[in-house]
Amino acid sequence: MSLHYFAAWTDSGCLLGCDHEHMSVLSAVACISTAGGYVVAVENGQLRELNPKEEMEFRLALYGEKTEQDRVPTPLKVLKPALN
Repeated sequence: MSLHYFAAWTDSGCLLGCDHEHMSVLSAVACISTAGGYVVAVENGQLRELNPKEEMEFRLALYGEKTEQDRVPTPLKVLKPALN
């Protein structure tokens, strides 16, 4: 079984990606260079979506959290303008 990952994004309706064959999701995440980038798995020459374990690795690497529920909202603070 052959498995690797690549950083992917779209532009003008085309799927684009890095030219690397990353051996881990974390390594592929480091190659994402545009907003909305993602990681795609290539298994035996076929593109496939990340499985739940790989998706968790992706979220943890990119956002520092495993699920949407782990996200802690940051309270907004109103700052007083400084008069100089």
